[in-house]
Amino acid sequence: MATYLVRCAEIGHEQRHGKLRRDLAAVIAERLPGAAIELAPGRLIVEARPGAAAVLAAQPGVISVSPCLRVGRDDLPDAVVALARKSLHADASFAVRVRRRGARDVRSPDLARRLGDAVGAATGARIDLVHPDVAIGVELRDDDAFVFDRVIEGVDRTGPAAPRADGEPRFVVDQMLGRLAPRLRLLGYDTLTVHDLPDSEVMRLAAADGRILLTRDAALSRTQSVPVLHVAARTPREQLAEVLAALALSPDPSRLFSRCTLCNAPVEPVGEAAIHDLLPAGVRGRGLAFFRCPACAQLYWRGSHVERILSDLAAAGVRV
Repeated sequence: MATYLVRCAEIGHEQRHGKLRRDLAAVIAERLPGAAIELAPGRLIVEARPGAAAVLAAQPGVISVSPCLRVGRDDLPDAVVALARKSLHADASFAVRVRRRGARDVRSPDLARRLGDAVGAATGARIDLVHPDVAIGVELRDDDAFVFDRVIEGVDRTGPAAPRADGEPRFVVDQMLGRLAPRLRLLGYDTLTVHDLPDSEVMRLAAADGRILLTRDAALSRTQSVPVLHVAARTPREQLAEVLAALALSPDPSRLFSRCTLCNAPVEPVGEAAIHDLLPAGVRGRGLAFFRCPACAQLYWRGSHVERILSDLAAAGVRV
């Protein structure tokens, strides 16, 4: 088994409550059967088969992955020197960079200096703190130390492996934009709404379906694992106008009212006879066209409310 230090894209409440870490741990356990996973603030420590770094780096919510050695603090100098001897070639330069959490009896600069002196004495290599040929990383977490010389960028640094497919855009909207979602569905856009999910699960959902993530969460909007738009406007009307303008979208009139505003499923025509008893008395027998959502059974027809909706869309700058 190999040890991997996985750095997570946790910010704000995600870091306090650990939802992203727990979600990532569940996904990794599914992707890498038999892996042992420990959770720490901003980190996952994964014991898995050799060569698993690429699988770990491809998970939305992962910033970077480092294959590493896990040693006790007393064994740290020997581990750093042993790794340096494998990594450094003649005339190479190096730097030792230390990050610590919970180890309050040592200062990171002091420890980095001592370890650098030990590597220099053992290998004869020169220290270059600005542009080293090899950077040896040390993360000190209480009584454990993780030593590595590789940082593999995750999808939250490199962006999605393939661009979004051409065609009509699809969206996933976070719970902070819940009133925007029905307006996008009114225009015929495939729009999912998510509630109380870890950021990594939201990103994974967007990546799996080729969706654009719409969010008011400034931290989440910095992800590079999926296409994302940070929506700054506060009212649903202004939010709709902002999304259409930012993405240069021109709604297709033929798609207006083609989706259920409640659950996003495409609606289907239905004869009045089949739903006669479900209709208000004032609607029956007027020769209107009726539609029903096959998922939630919501009924739709063109009434005075449609004109109000069209007026609201026009106020947002949408002409259909």
